[in-house]
Amino acid sequence: MGKRREPRLEFSIREILIYEEIVKAEELLSRNNLSLGQNLDHILGIYNKGQLIGTGGIKGNTLRCIAIDQSYKGTNVLNKLISELIKIQYFRGNTHIFIFTKPSAKGSFNHMGFYEIEEVKNEVVLMENRKSGLEEYLKSLRDYKTCGEDIGAIVMNGNPFTLGHRYLIERAAEDCDHLHIFVLSSEKSTFSHKVRYDLIKKGTEHIKNITVHSGGPYIISEATFPTYFMKEKSDKSRIHAILDSKIFSKNIGPSLGINTRYVGDEPYCKTTNMYNNILKEILPSHNIDLKVIKRKSHDHKPISASLVRDYMKNEEYEKIKNLVPNTTYNYLVSEEGKKIIKKIKGKEERH
Repeated sequence: MGKRREPRLEFSIREILIYEEIVKAEELLSRNNLSLGQNLDHILGIYNKGQLIGTGGIKGNTLRCIAIDQSYKGTNVLNKLISELIKIQYFRGNTHIFIFTKPSAKGSFNHMGFYEIEEVKNEVVLMENRKSGLEEYLKSLRDYKTCGEDIGAIVMNGNPFTLGHRYLIERAAEDCDHLHIFVLSSEKSTFSHKVRYDLIKKGTEHIKNITVHSGGPYIISEATFPTYFMKEKSDKSRIHAILDSKIFSKNIGPSLGINTRYVGDEPYCKTTNMYNNILKEILPSHNIDLKVIKRKSHDHKPISASLVRDYMKNEEYEKIKNLVPNTTYNYLVSEEGKKIIKKIKGKEERH
């Protein structure tokens, strides 16, 4: 008798758009102890003769929500799916790509040219497609390393830069020899990274012992902490916070000799409060202290960027004057600033 032939595999890959297919993708992810992420830019499915056997998503410059049907593991299905996702990323202009996956899948992605950045044990591993990506970033930071016993850091969004942000920087700068300020690079905020960076630079020109950096992809970014920008309070958000805290404490902090990180107290936002608590747990094990500074208030209320955006929405410029530096106010009343009001109306965002 002749040898029994294996059934022919007829793969096709297409974007998942209709509700019934999304449900099937969710079921496949669930069988792999994963869930479909919020607001993905693309969801792809790989099919064999019309049956969904694998799925993967794209969000920003990351790949996530990747799962293959158990019966196809060990085949080239995963490689085909990842290759297609990477093609889409390159078409979108993203050549530096990050991937979230389970630690158990780390070896498979390593064979496909992804390299580990950090892992949260038994939960998630973050990888990138550049072997020296993180090291090159750290090398660029080391050019700004300064002398001194007390070197501090603040990570902020500044959406937009307020008197509350300035107060935090002033208090921290008084407390240390040099202060590094990292401005989040994500474009998930109303104000672009360039505008936020410029307003922080202009609003702190009077403080001489500071360096303002662009945060890059390794600090509270779409790659390290995507749920930060979605006001999401979940176990997933906690895992992302741990991941981000570990990357900072093991890599970014030591590259600049940082031994203190400063944060404002957080009476309102549960995600930021949770993040601060995780920093409190993780930083000390890497010889970095966490100092919490009480927020600056106006009219018995903590100053926040979200309040400024609310006033912008209603065009209450007199109220804004009491909450922001002149440099920020002048921008907000400019023609460029007034265009942003249209973006703010009807939108809820993070500080």
